[in-house]
Parts: sequence; C-alpha cells; structure tokens
Amino acid sequence: MNNKVIYVSWVKLTDKYARDYFIDHLLENGVEVEFWDVVALVREPHNEIGELDTNYLRVLQSDYEFENLVQRHENLDAVYVMLITINWNVRFLFQILSKYKCKTAFLAWGANPAIAVSRSQSAVTKLIKEPMGFFRKLFGMGCFSLYKLLGLIKPYNLTFIAGSVLNKGKHFSKKYIQLNSPDYEHFMRSKESADSFCREKYVVFLDINMAYNSDLGREGLKTVDPHNYYLSLNRFFTLVEEQHRVKVVIAAHPKTNPNLNVFDGREVYRLSTAEIVKDAEFVITHHSTSLNYAVLNIKPCIFIYTNEMEELYPNCRVRSIKLFADYLDAPVCNIDNLSPLDKIVIKQPNRLLYDNYRYQFVTSKETENQSSKDIFLREINNN
Repeated sequence: MNNKVIYVSWVKLTDKYARDYFIDHLLENGVEVEFWDVVALVREPHNEIGELDTNYLRVLQSDYEFENLVQRHENLDAVYVMLITINWNVRFLFQILSKYKCKTAFLAWGANPAIAVSRSQSAVTKLIKEPMGFFRKLFGMGCFSLYKLLGLIKPYNLTFIAGSVLNKGKHFSKKYIQLNSPDYEHFMRSKESADSFCREKYVVFLDINMAYNSDLGREGLKTVDPHNYYLSLNRFFTLVEEQHRVKVVIAAHPKTNPNLNVFDGREVYRLSTAEIVKDAEFVITHHSTSLNYAVLNIKPCIFIYTNEMEELYPNCRVRSIKLFADYLDAPVCNIDNLSPLDKIVIKQPNRLLYDNYRYQFVTSKETENQSSKDIFLREINNN
C-alpha cells in the first residue's frame, strides 16, 4: 500500500482541484498528501478564485528546490500525480523525476469534439502568424522525442483515461486505467437527490469566464470587451426568458469572480453545475467541458457566440463552438444578429449522438457503474 501521494501542479490549489482530483478522498482514507505548486517555475504568477491554503500545500520557487524535495528519503517512494501536461517546456520536472526513478501518474480527461480539429487549426494559424514560434515548438517536440528515446524522460507509470477518445496511443505511459470524468461522478451524485434545484421553470447558462479568461493571454489572444460581451449575453437571456417563459440562471465557471454583478441580477451558482443542470429545461453554452452535464442529463442545448468573439476567435473558440453544436446536431447562433422578433428555436436531443458523446468523452461502459475515486485509490495503493 502506498502511503504518500504528491501532486505536482502548474495551477493553483483550489477547492475544485481538491474535489475533482481525489485529494479530499485520499485524505479521508488516511493517505498522506502533498500539493506542490510549481507555478513560479513554469508560468507567470497569478491568483485563482477558490484558492486553498492548507498544511499539505508547498509553493516552490525554483527547480533546485524541486529536486531537493524529490530526493528526500520520505518522498522517493511517493506516487507523483502530474497535473502538468508533459512537453518540452517543462522537461526539467520530468527529467528530475526520471533521474530518481519516481513513480508518476497522469489523469487524462476533458476531451471534446473540438480538441483535435482546434489543435491542428491552431498549428496552421501559428505557422502563418508566428513562423519562428511554430518552428521553435516543432524543434522542441523533436528534442522531447529524443529525450524519451534516450530514456532521459521516463513514461508515466499510470495514466487514467476518461472516454474512448483519449486512447492508449495518445499517451506516454506504461499502464492505462479507465475511469470516469469528474463531471460524471458529480452527475451520479446529483441523481441521488430527488430535490429540484428551483421551483420555477429555468434554463442554465454554462459560463466560461470569457471576458476575464487568463488562458487567452497565454495563447496570445485578446479578451472580449466585458461591457459589450455581457450586454449581448443579457439581451439574449431576456429574449429567452420572454419567449420560453423561463428564468435564466448562471452556472459560474470556477474561475469567475463571484463578486462581479454582470448578469443583470440573475442568480449565479459556483461548483453546483451538476445540480443545476439536472432539472433545467435546456442549456445555453459557448463551449465547455461542463456541457457533459447537459449530455448526461439528455438536455437540449443551444450554442451561442457574439460578433466580437467571431472577430477575435474565428479559428479557435468560435470554431470549437460550431464543432460542439455539429457533433450534437444542436442549434448555434450569433446572438448579436438576433432581433426581438427572431424565434429562438430549441431542438430536442438526438439520443444516439448524446450516447456517443457520453462514451467517447465522459465515461466508459466498463466504469460507468463504478466510482472513479475508488478506482484511483486502489490503483495508487497498488503502485
């Protein structure tokens, strides 16, 4: 049995991470846990909504400090759960872990219909707009492949996979274990309650923190103008409420600042998406893995974007929105082109497409009746 698990992360420890990455479950079962925040080593420092300050958190400031911790006697037999995608830019972390023959694990989930197409489109866009950056990335990929070939970077001991799309051929690992995405686990728990989230008829907007998304800056993209973005959203929500005689509630992105009053007084809920979607009439969304909840609950969806989004992100974000909608045969519209007289049409779900989505991106027939946290704990203890 393994008594220590160390998470190595390039994002801050938050309440969502503690919940979704089994940290809380490990602690409840007597496993010693440490969370190593290596943000300062690999990216610009930043703050997150829901950050935790716990006795198992370590904030590292250098690769020297990282290596000193790894080689400590009490850490050599730990399992290192890498909340970092393996690539050339963070090779030094994986080199150090390989040097000391550390056991590593990776959680592969969050796939969606847009990822493969978006990545290839992004590569073409980068080649056109930043040819030097493109060739630097290509060079890094080649060097990284050489490091793996020479054994300077060892494969993961374990990779946990959610859905059939993230198959074994896509990962650098010795062993693969099927489990469910965190969304599936929350969906199953939400079904245990017969209580309705709201007495009134309502629909849900799946927020993605579009106007304040820090990931856009790292990708070299501008953010939308917050005033215009929320003006467009709230205008559309009012049309939905008037035409369908429902109220719109907001399932906030975990990184959305709850103190921002940007939805014209509409109710905003954080870390409650599974419960909210369960009894919704339908779901409004851009593109988000939280769409999993709509799919699992067989809810009709409508995909939306704005003029500014189409101008700024035609080959990435808006492209993804259209790919999601196409996969599910759901309506998609530019909400800035709607007039008060335009009918907002909601299509009933295509069960076959929804089932395909469920097993390609969220769960598997092998694990859909099992608990991921129990699978994870069992496999970690066996390594």
